[in-house]
Amino acid sequence: MNIKNKSLLLAAGFLLAASTLFVSCTNESLTEAPAGPDEPDNDNSRTEVQLILKNNLTLKTSVPASRAGDAIATEDENFIKTLDVYVFGSLTEDGPYTFQELHYYRDDASLTHLTGIKSFSFDLNPGAEANTTTGLLKLTKGLFVKFYCIANRTQLYGVDAAGTLQPYDYFSSLVQTAPGQSANTVTPGVPTETNFLKLQTQLINPEGATENDIFVSPLPMTGAYTTPLDLTDFSSATRAQIGFRLSRMVARFDIVNVAEESRFTVEGISMSNGRSASRFFPIEPLKTKDETNGDLITYPERKVKPDMQHKPTDAEPKLNITQGAFYTWPSLKDDGGYLILKGMYDINMSESKPVMYKIPFKQMVNGVGTYIEVNYNHRYTIEITKADPLRLEVNLKVTDWEEDVELDDYTPDNDFDRNTPLTLETGAVGAYVTDKGQVTLMPEAASEFAFVMGSNATLKSELVFQDGSEEWLELASAPVTRATSQNTKYTVTTVDAKLADVSKLLPVIIRLTNPASGMRKDIKVFATKGPEVTLVKEEGNTGTFDAQTLTATIENTAGKTIKLHVVSESRSDGAEPPSITTGSTAVVDGGITWLTVSENVDTAAGDYTLTLGDAQTLPAEATVTFTSKASTVATTVKVVLKEATPAPAP
Repeated sequence: MNIKNKSLLLAAGFLLAASTLFVSCTNESLTEAPAGPDEPDNDNSRTEVQLILKNNLTLKTSVPASRAGDAIATEDENFIKTLDVYVFGSLTEDGPYTFQELHYYRDDASLTHLTGIKSFSFDLNPGAEANTTTGLLKLTKGLFVKFYCIANRTQLYGVDAAGTLQPYDYFSSLVQTAPGQSANTVTPGVPTETNFLKLQTQLINPEGATENDIFVSPLPMTGAYTTPLDLTDFSSATRAQIGFRLSRMVARFDIVNVAEESRFTVEGISMSNGRSASRFFPIEPLKTKDETNGDLITYPERKVKPDMQHKPTDAEPKLNITQGAFYTWPSLKDDGGYLILKGMYDINMSESKPVMYKIPFKQMVNGVGTYIEVNYNHRYTIEITKADPLRLEVNLKVTDWEEDVELDDYTPDNDFDRNTPLTLETGAVGAYVTDKGQVTLMPEAASEFAFVMGSNATLKSELVFQDGSEEWLELASAPVTRATSQNTKYTVTTVDAKLADVSKLLPVIIRLTNPASGMRKDIKVFATKGPEVTLVKEEGNTGTFDAQTLTATIENTAGKTIKLHVVSESRSDGAEPPSITTGSTAVVDGGITWLTVSENVDTAAGDYTLTLGDAQTLPAEATVTFTSKASTVATTVKVVLKEATPAPAP
C-alpha cells in the first residue's frame, strides 16, 4: 500500500504480535530434557515436548544464518533475551484451565524468573533446518494443557480491586492428587486461564525513557497454542512437537530522507494520540486504563541519527534509510494518531531553524481523508519528498514485517482462514453474500443465516453496532465438531422489535477474534434496502429531489420532467460462468395516469425520467415504486406537483 501525504502527520500506533502454532506427534526416541529444581532426571511423571520456533531468531550463543538480499528484520529485532512458556492444565479437554507450570529461557542466567511455583529452565539452540530455533521442554503429565508464550517481557501487569494497574506476581501451580489415574483430582492453580488473558504490559510513561517507554530491542513478542494437548496417557512414549512462530507486538517505522535534497534533517520522532499498553492474548492496544477508557498519550521522543540521511552511494546504498527509527503499539483509526517529526530546516546555506511536522496516518481519496489502523507486525516507511518551513510532503509505504515467509509454507493449525470466501449454510432466509464477502439481509422477522468457521482455538465472537443504529441482529454460536480442529456454527437472526425504522438499521460487523494470536475476521451485514435514488441535474430543469424524505417535486406544467438516477443490487448464482441478476423496475402506483415513467433499467445503475402529462388541480401527488430485480426490495418515491413558475414579463 502506498499513501501520499502532504504537510501532515502520520498516526502511528504500536502493534501487537500475532503468532501461529502447530502440533504433531512423532515416534522418535526420547532424549531427556533438563530436570526442574529438586526433581529427578528420569521422573516418569514428566514427558518431553520439543518446541520448534520458525523464525530468524538471534541468540546470544548462535550466529544468525546468512540470507540473500536485504534482511527484512534486523538481528536486534530478532533477538530473544527471554522466553516464558506459561502452561495451563485441566482434567478435561473443555476446561476450566488454571496455571500449571512455567518453562523459561534466559540468555543471561542472572535474569530473574517467577519463583515459588513449579518452573523449569530450558535452552534455545539453532535448529537443524535453516531459520529455525529449537528448545526441549519436559512437561508434567496427567492433564490436558495449553501454552501461552511471551518473549522479552518477563513482568506482567493486572488491575487490582481498586482499579490500579500493578505488577502481577500471584502465580501458584495447580496440584494433582493421582496423575494418570481415574481418581485424579486437581487443586486449581492461580491464575485461571480467563484471568491470565486479562493481563497486559506496563503503561508507557510519556515522561519516561526506559525500554517500556521508548521501544528498543529486545522487542516484545507473543504466541500461543490453545488446542488442548493431551498429556493424560502415561503409557505413551512419543514426543510431541509444538511448532510456532513468534511475531513482534509492535509496528516499525523507517525514515527515508536525503537531507541535502529535502533541506530537512530529522532529529527526533514521537507519536501523539497513541496507545499506552497492550494485552498479550489477544494483542489489544489499551489506553491508560483499558481498551475503551482512559486517555491516549504522546510517546517520549526518540532521537534519530542524522548520519543516515545522506545521498546513497555505490559503497553505501542505504545511507538514506533509518531502519527502526520508531516503534509503537497498534493504533486504531478512530484514535486519530499521528507521528511528530522534529529537526532542523535549512533556510539557506548558512541559516537553519528548528521545525516540527505532524504526519497523520491518513489515506486521501478524492479529497476525503480516512484514518487507517496501524497494525502489529507491519513496517511503515516514511519517504520524505519535499519540505518547507511550514509543511512536509511524504509518501507512506506499508508492508508486512514477517521475514522468510516463503519458508513457512505450512498452514497454521492454531488460526482460522480469514481469506476463505464466506459461504452460508443451507436454509438461509433473506440473506445473500455479495462479491465483497459481505451479507445483505432482508429486514424481516423471518430473516436469518448461518455459517461455519473452523479453528483450533475457541474464537471470540461479537456483534459491533454503529452509533445511532438499532441493535437489530442477534448472534448465537454452537460447536459442530471437535477433533484436531473445531468447527463452530454461527447463526444470525433479526430482532423483530427493532425492525420498524429501516433508517436506523445501520450496517453491523460480525467480529471473530482468535484469543491466542489476536487475528481477526470482520463480516459486515447490511439491511437489504431498495434501490438508491438520487437526482440527475439538468440545465434549465426546475425539478427538485429530497434524498432524506425521498420526495421529488415537479412543476405543474404539461410535459415537465425530472430525471432520477437509480442504483440497484446485483446478484450472482455462483456458477461458472455466473448468471447475474441486476437492474430495476419502476411503476406509478394507484393507477394514476397523469404521471408516466420511462422504461425499466436492465443494469445495476441507470436513469429514469418521470414526465407530467397534463397539468393537475393542486395539491396533487403520486408515488413511484422502484424495485430491485435481484433482491426484490423496493424504494418508494413521492412525487409532488408545485405551482408553475410565472413566465417573465415581456
